[in-house]
Amino acid sequence: MSLTTSLLHARSGMIAAQSGLDVVSRNIANAETEGYTKKSHNQENLVIGGVGRGVKTNEVTRKVNDNLLRELRDQNASIEKLDVLDEFLGRLELEFGKPGDKKSIADKMTALKSAFQTLSAAPESTASVIALVTAADELARSFNSFNNLIQELRAEADNRISDFIGAINNDLGLIKDLNTQIGQRNAAEKSTADLEDKRDQLLLSINKNISIGSFKRSNDRLTISTADGRLMLDDTQIPLAFNSTSSFVATTTGNGVTLGGSDITANIKTRDGVISGLLTLRDTVLPQFQTKLDDLALEIAKQLDVVDVGGGASEALNLFTDSAGNAPAAFTPADNFTAGFAGNIQVRAALKTNPSLVTDPTGGYTVLGKSDNKLQLAIIALFEGQTALSQAPTINNTIEGFASSLVGDVATSKAEYETQLKFQTVFRDQIRDRVENESGVNTDEELTNLITLEAAFGASARVLNAVQRAFDEVINIL
Repeated sequence: MSLTTSLLHARSGMIAAQSGLDVVSRNIANAETEGYTKKSHNQENLVIGGVGRGVKTNEVTRKVNDNLLRELRDQNASIEKLDVLDEFLGRLELEFGKPGDKKSIADKMTALKSAFQTLSAAPESTASVIALVTAADELARSFNSFNNLIQELRAEADNRISDFIGAINNDLGLIKDLNTQIGQRNAAEKSTADLEDKRDQLLLSINKNISIGSFKRSNDRLTISTADGRLMLDDTQIPLAFNSTSSFVATTTGNGVTLGGSDITANIKTRDGVISGLLTLRDTVLPQFQTKLDDLALEIAKQLDVVDVGGGASEALNLFTDSAGNAPAAFTPADNFTAGFAGNIQVRAALKTNPSLVTDPTGGYTVLGKSDNKLQLAIIALFEGQTALSQAPTINNTIEGFASSLVGDVATSKAEYETQLKFQTVFRDQIRDRVENESGVNTDEELTNLITLEAAFGASARVLNAVQRAFDEVINIL
């Protein structure tokens, strides 16, 4: 081997070791950086004309399992959906209370029944009459309050959708720019590892918000679509669009999410991600509780509208009306179930002005004196009897039972989502650990590589010094 060849070998070895040291130092420095994957320094024997000419340094690459990353993204999307459902139902449960809580609808219903029981023992008591009207008013206000809460939560979910749509469009734009940069670096035969790390983090961000599919083209550029195959990004970006709904009442249908002008709301709901959770809340979960609340409010108003006192006699008590003062008996058959009634129910205005009408209404049954409690006893029997709601005609329960059931349904739904969230989080963490084990930086391993590369650099440097001394001796001889 000539001195010149030895010089080239030593020089290439030093360059390769220096490049490797740079990669290892970056790995160690970014060991705790989220989304950073281990970079590998690649080299091979340099052969020119069948003769070894040292070592060749190749592009820096990363070790990534794309299938495992995709599984992690999908699991994150599932968790994000469950998390937002758990959050909103937790807030609903906090206000609705749990069975036995003093502020729950069930407790307010029981308080009204107790007021009738107290009044039946002393129908002539003015204080008991006033207490009963007060209890009825508190029940009506609770219905109003819970109705408003449901609509406020729907409006908040709607507003959040708008924010996340903007974030998705922004991330898609950043991926489009990264696609261009990756394509350019590939053409120049330069490493794209760091750019691909950034792109993977953006994919993770998008997939938390909306379920997507993706694949790499031959030039390593990424094509992105919705989970059901609707194109979002190729060489061009197709933006998502959403206009926030101006206001919400029980009958409001929220605006849809569009992609390239096509409504994809229904498809999003069947998938995972934050937006799927928010749409499910706004259009399904919260409206279901609204329906149950309205149904219960209407049933109590109907029960305490025209009361069968017995003996063929009935009395138009009309304890509750809608906001226009109409009692359920005046509703047309088409309005047997009135969406949003929980937000309109109120104690009849005349009863607030003259509470004594509770014991001596204006028509039907003739009260047989101040101590006549036949009307109150008939009403107590209504509370204790079995009935069915218009939206659940095959289920029989007491009015109090339905109220407790509504409160219990909120608590049960919250508990179910919380349980699912905990399970899916454990599963996600296991996948994340596998990703980190395969793609993350092992500092012990990197420190070992650092020592090895330092030794290689030192060895090449000693060869270089030996060659230099040899050249000096040759020059001296000459």
